[in-house]
Amino acid sequence: MAFIATATAYALTGLGAVLLAIPPGYASPLYPSAGIALACVIVYGLRMLPAVALGAFAVNLWLSPSRELTFSMIGLTAAIAIGAALQAWAGATLVKRFLRQPLLLSEPREIAVFFATGAFVACVVNASISTAALGWTGVVPRADLAFTWLTWWMGDSLGVLIASPIVFTLIGKPRVEWAARRLTVGLPLVLVAALVAATTLQVARWDEQRLRGEFEREASSALSALSFKLQQPLYALESLRGAYLSSSDDLTRDELRRATQSWVSHSDELQAMGFQEHVLRADVAGLESRARAEGFADFRVLNRSAAGALVPFTGDEAFVIHYIEPLDRNRRALGVNALSIPASQTAIEAAVRTGLPTATSAFRLTQDAVGTNKIGVVIYQAVYKGEPRTASQRQASVRGIVFATVRLEDVVRSVVAQLPARLELCVVDTDASSTHPRLAGPPGCQSKAGDRLHAKTIPFAGRQWSLQVASGSDLNSTWDSNAWLFSVIGLMSTAVLGALLLTVTGRTRRIEAAVRERTAALQSQIREREQAELAMRESEQRFRNIFNNVPIGVVYTDLRGNVLQTNPRFCELTGYSAAELVGMPSLDFTHPEDLMQDADLSRRLVTGEIPMYRRNKRYIARDGHTLWVESTVSLLRDERGQPSRIVGAVEDITERLQLAEAQQARAEAEASNHAKSDFLSRMSHELRTPLNAMLGFAQLLDLDQRHPLAEAQRPWVGQIQRAGWHLLEMINDVLDLSRIESGNVRLEIEPLEVSKLLAGTLPLVEQEARKRGIQ
Repeated sequence: MAFIATATAYALTGLGAVLLAIPPGYASPLYPSAGIALACVIVYGLRMLPAVALGAFAVNLWLSPSRELTFSMIGLTAAIAIGAALQAWAGATLVKRFLRQPLLLSEPREIAVFFATGAFVACVVNASISTAALGWTGVVPRADLAFTWLTWWMGDSLGVLIASPIVFTLIGKPRVEWAARRLTVGLPLVLVAALVAATTLQVARWDEQRLRGEFEREASSALSALSFKLQQPLYALESLRGAYLSSSDDLTRDELRRATQSWVSHSDELQAMGFQEHVLRADVAGLESRARAEGFADFRVLNRSAAGALVPFTGDEAFVIHYIEPLDRNRRALGVNALSIPASQTAIEAAVRTGLPTATSAFRLTQDAVGTNKIGVVIYQAVYKGEPRTASQRQASVRGIVFATVRLEDVVRSVVAQLPARLELCVVDTDASSTHPRLAGPPGCQSKAGDRLHAKTIPFAGRQWSLQVASGSDLNSTWDSNAWLFSVIGLMSTAVLGALLLTVTGRTRRIEAAVRERTAALQSQIREREQAELAMRESEQRFRNIFNNVPIGVVYTDLRGNVLQTNPRFCELTGYSAAELVGMPSLDFTHPEDLMQDADLSRRLVTGEIPMYRRNKRYIARDGHTLWVESTVSLLRDERGQPSRIVGAVEDITERLQLAEAQQARAEAEASNHAKSDFLSRMSHELRTPLNAMLGFAQLLDLDQRHPLAEAQRPWVGQIQRAGWHLLEMINDVLDLSRIESGNVRLEIEPLEVSKLLAGTLPLVEQEARKRGIQ
């Protein structure tokens, strides 16, 4: 039942809301179906989403511009239906995410969150999806997409703001809370929304009438301007004909140029003016000779084929373009026989027969290149010999034809430039035989009809032309539409009224709940205050115990460094009592060499350059001895955030520094001893290398049988060997010394013969001993 009711309510209210749609908008400024969808999904759950999609599909299928079941139309309708379901899901999800359930909408915050999430945020979904689909299928022009999106989003949002509270009063849970609001919330909103909707429709009708009147005035003015412009070629043609009539002979080329200069030089609409000479076949050669004598060496009389190409002349008579101005853009038309062009032939014959200006039907002009799509009309008026009165007399006495070539597109363009941008002009040749009925204007303009078209038919040089003015965009396509603006303001006011009614009706419940909560809160506050006071006393006692017994000195000073409070450990460090320290400047117990740095750091701390600082400094105790301390200083601020006091934590580090110095001295000694041992080890190894060479070569000298030593040299070589071996033993002893220091020496006990030791060592020092008289 809920499923069918949701789909039906959505469809019926959607069809009714479309009556408020402001052309050319596809969307309504109030769409209650969006509010119905959101309320039903919130109350009954996500199983209502197919019902929302079904209702939206039915509404848009009924509103389809063409009721034919085309693939494009079905796809567009399905896209809008899916967008409606997704929007209802998004709104319900956001509302349940940010508001507690069941939903009561009794507090301003709840109402604001519901409006923000369920309406303004969630309604972006369907507005974006549907507008994109309308633009993709071409139902809404690209220029109107922004207006359609804004109206769609606002219509859905206002539909949620107004319709959702009404639906909640009917199906909302808990029923006791919502049913009581049917007369105080639901009924007023229904009446006010209906009143605003009816007023909006009336304002829309007034808007339409006003815009229709504006269009009629602008269209009449445009047609008058266009009619006036179309008379200019006729005036020019009459002026040129008058020049021929006032001359007994044909005009020369220079005379014709002067006669036409004022017209063609100041008018972009006149493509050309000139004179077509009437010649018989026998006179063609003479005309060509005269034209060549005038400086046109390549002048020839030519016919124009059906395809537009210029071919040799054939026929018994011709109306040949002898003079044409301006020459530079019309040279290709010189020498062309106008009778070879069907449209021109018909107009020339009528002009000769009647003596009146006669216009051709539209055709591609000869002076344009083959293949171009530009068209124009030519207006002809015959020039006679004498004053013939009958048609046969005129045909017999015709001297030639003066003509004016007009591009109607240029004429219309010059008029449109002075009109409002939304107006379009179209000139249509009403003759059924015309191959180009549209003389000027946008493609397809000759087929327009309806209330956006203003037209009148005028006679022009023997033809009947329809001058049409159409509105390029819908008359109501304005962002400042009174109906649109009125509907938005009125509906927003209705939504505000709904919020106010929800707030007021929920006030009693809030007051009762607030009284209960306040009573419980007061009792709880009393208990909490008692607990807080107890905790505060315990905290103060705990802090005092920590302050008095912490093994680190703590001192509080004012911003100038005068002592305010200390703990016993700080008194113990400085030797002063707490009473003596109060009011004493910290400079009095700071070593003089540390005063400057202390002052700089304190200044930076107070000004906020640093949050705290830590440094090692010296104190001078009361008995005069100096001790090293590590001081950590921080700034305390009051409740306004301004600097209030300075607190310092002081720790005696004298013994620590002494221990650090002793450890450093020991490390330096060990490093020095290690360097010495390393030196001895390296030097011992370096000395063994040359020593081994000395001993080796001394042994080779003693053992060489091919070159034996003299007897006197053998003791000397032996002496070298003994000295070398002694030196090698000394080097080994040095290595043993380094091993001893490193703890790696291995000792072995063995007997030592002193006599051999003396016998081996005495020769080493014997000569030096004799020199010094030592025995």
